[in-house]
Order: sequence, then structure tokens, then C-alpha cells
Amino acid sequence: MRAGLAVIAALALSVTPVVAQGKTKGTAMSLDVGVEVVELCEEFAKGDVLAVDDAIAKGWDAYEGTGESPYVQTYSASKELAGIGSAEIFVLFEDYPTHTLGYCRMDVLEPQGNDGSVVIQAIQNLDRYEGQTQMISEGSFASLVGADDDTNRMLLTHWSAESFVVQLTIITPKPASTE
Repeated sequence: MRAGLAVIAALALSVTPVVAQGKTKGTAMSLDVGVEVVELCEEFAKGDVLAVDDAIAKGWDAYEGTGESPYVQTYSASKELAGIGSAEIFVLFEDYPTHTLGYCRMDVLEPQGNDGSVVIQAIQNLDRYEGQTQMISEGSFASLVGADDDTNRMLLTHWSAESFVVQLTIITPKPASTE
């Protein structure tokens, strides 16, 4: 009898992680989507020369646009985000004598799913950002800046019935020239 109970207990313990994974997997995927978009926007807004290649490797249809001057670069990307909707990214990267300005915005119009507040919270939980989040009847909204005095990094994000948006601006000082 005890051997039978031990077998049942062992089977129950081995099945529990599978059941738990099934319950949390959808949420984890939603969390990853917001964080993935922030990380991709960070690459573009920093001026990473591999950002287009990295976006393509992650399943985005990404390409460099035609800049209006040698000091301006634009990029675009699109991807169907499973369970959320069609995402469009626009990037503007400007090169000034003493700074660069990188701007990246991702939009999903009328996002599907009910995990909006969870996605926004996951973005706010990134250690490299700090700020505030508001959960109100219209949706979830976050206004964040870079943590640890990294005030050159500014991130707005929200999820409402109308849109899911990630908007990142990074202003990077250039090293002083030693002429």
C-alpha cells in the first residue's frame, strides 16, 4: 500500500511542473514581447550598426530607409506579434557634432489579448529603467528614464484598447575630441 502511495506521490510531483508551465507559458510569452521590443529599440536608438540584422534574425521585416542627409538615418520594421497584433517600428537616428539622438517607436493598433498591464509591468521591471506606472480605466501607462543617473534614456510605453506603444529616446554625448 505504501509503495503504491509513493508511486502516486512521485507521479503527482513529476506532473506538477508541466501543469504549472502550461498555466504560465502564455503570460511569459507576453512579457517577452514587450521586453523584446524595448531591447530592439535600444539597439536602434544607440546607433548599433547591426540593429537591422538583429531585427531580421528575430523575425522582423526590417530595413534602412533613405535619410534626408548624411546626418540622419531612418529605419523601419514590422512583425506580427503572436496574440497581440501587427507591429510597426519607426526609427530616427540623428548625428550632431556633440551628441547623437536615437528615437524608436513601435505601434500596435487595437492590440489583442488582455495582458497589457502585465506587459507594461514587465518593461518597468527592467533594472535599467526607473519611473512610474499608472493603471487606469483607459489602460496601463509608464514613463521611465534610465536608472543610475542614465537620464539620457527616456522610455514611454502604454497599452490601451486603441494601441500598444513603446517609444524610446536615447541622447548620447560623443566623446570630446582630442585635437
